[in-house]
Amino acid sequence: MPNTETMTMWAPDWATHPGEHLAEFLEARGLSQADFARLADMTPKHVSTIIGGESPVTADTAIRLERVTGMKDYIWTRLQAAWDLHRARQREQATSAKAADWCRKFPIKDLVARGALASPGRDVAGQLSGLLGFLGIGSPTAFPALARGLAVHHRQSQSHATSDEHVVSWLLLGERKARQMDVAPFSREVFLAAVQEIRSLTVKRPSEFEPRMKQLCRDAGVALIFEKPIAKARLFGSARWLDDGRAVIQMSLRMKSNDHFWWTFFHEAAHIVLHQGRTFVDDQGGEGDGAEEQADTWAADVLVGLKRFKSFRATRPRSAAEVTQFADEIGVHPGIVVGMLQHDRVVAHSHLNGLKERFEWADEVE
Repeated sequence: MPNTETMTMWAPDWATHPGEHLAEFLEARGLSQADFARLADMTPKHVSTIIGGESPVTADTAIRLERVTGMKDYIWTRLQAAWDLHRARQREQATSAKAADWCRKFPIKDLVARGALASPGRDVAGQLSGLLGFLGIGSPTAFPALARGLAVHHRQSQSHATSDEHVVSWLLLGERKARQMDVAPFSREVFLAAVQEIRSLTVKRPSEFEPRMKQLCRDAGVALIFEKPIAKARLFGSARWLDDGRAVIQMSLRMKSNDHFWWTFFHEAAHIVLHQGRTFVDDQGGEGDGAEEQADTWAADVLVGLKRFKSFRATRPRSAAEVTQFADEIGVHPGIVVGMLQHDRVVAHSHLNGLKERFEWADEVE
């Protein structure tokens, strides 16, 4: 028989509780648990819980076991230590696997690329810690509450799957930028005036209108953020308020034509004007609720003047010349008028697209 006192450096990935060895001893000697309890001066319940793997073999218990079984006390404590390590490794592996699964729900590569997270490599614990810090929560179980508070979906996609983890990540990327901006206290009156000037910028190129519209928004107390899209956050824009009272309009630049870009901005601006203190996240292809209908109406009226646009729409315009003349009269880019006519099914989506301006900037804007 091998010497039971011989210890080697072999570290198997399994272990047995010392209670199993005690059970084997009782079986070999033909002793009942009650008999052994009397011999060892232990309670039957204590012997039973050791054999069942529920109670550990402490140093005091090991001394008693040595006296009855003849197996050295340190062998019993080593068996217990090996079992404890084995269980600790199992718990760590389970925790790491669970943490890794949770982290995989987030756009880690995007967050690393945008400087929100350090590259984690294979360090699951480091990745988890960094992600929790970025989210501003103490543990993964707090994420649902964060998501409910941040991403209130009033317009949610019906045709594309969105991920709360990706939506929240995108929003927080924008929030990081917004908190670093020097923004004036919010003024509804100043913002309304800014919106009117921004409307006049719709005929300009991005290199001209982008810096000016951002400055106008800052002066009115609104942080305008252009944040590149994330795959499973199929968002065009959001409007919300931070805890310091500043408003944030965040645009993904997923839109590639100027009509969609400008509609998104004015729609989010409407939420800032009409729905102070609330959060709105607009998904691709989403369906609106009452607040969304209000924002749509406000945006349309500011952009084209609803009464005037309805009169023009009633003429059933078909030519580029007609659309261009109307757009010049009201002072907006003709692509915006085309987009609204297409939305109202007056013009086919394949018609008059040459009047729109295409934007290829989603991967360039930081």
